[in-house]
Amino acid sequence: MADVELTDDDARFRRDVAVWLADHVVGEYAELKGRGGPGDEDVGFDVRVAWEHELGKAGFIGLGWPIESGGRGATLDQQIIWAEEYARAEAPARVNHMGENLLAPTLIAYGTPAQQERFLPGILRGDERWCQGYSEPNAGSDLANVATRAHRDGDEWVVNGQKVWTSLAHVSHWCFVVARTDPQSSRHAGLSFLLVPMEQPGVEVPLFIVRLCVG
Repeated sequence: MADVELTDDDARFRRDVAVWLADHVVGEYAELKGRGGPGDEDVGFDVRVAWEHELGKAGFIGLGWPIESGGRGATLDQQIIWAEEYARAEAPARVNHMGENLLAPTLIAYGTPAQQERFLPGILRGDERWCQGYSEPNAGSDLANVATRAHRDGDEWVVNGQKVWTSLAHVSHWCFVVARTDPQSSRHAGLSFLLVPMEQPGVEVPLFIVRLCVG
């Protein structure tokens, strides 16, 4: 594999990132070096939430988002540099990967201006955390077999179903849920992507499972 030659801007970015991480992965954050990954998600959670706020204040959330969406418009090379330096510094594992890297790009590409204005800033600040409502008890990760259903009742959606393997659901504010909104549909057709607040009657979060019965 050929070595990648960095531009002057990229080299400067790497130096700036390395310095920032060295200055900030200290104290209680340094105590969590290498912690908080898969199978370790609950370790030092409150400290990692505070770390998310530090990242937000420094503009390191939404690094690759377009500038007009509140991001920094970083190039792919710069995003890779950030990931490399973050790993090298053994900074604490992030608490909102789902919001920053899965929900936000979807909203940026397909969301309405009102949805973008409502949800993107909270992710950028590190204030609102998201979980993913895809997999189900009888479907696994096969979204074509989604059985969770949703129908309109006036201005609201009523959602009924269960989701599994929903990492950090118990500490998330919102869940993006794939539900079947056309009762006559099958497989990949008739599915919708709904944004569901977790703090409301009808949402239960036992271990590994989210039960949805909300309106």
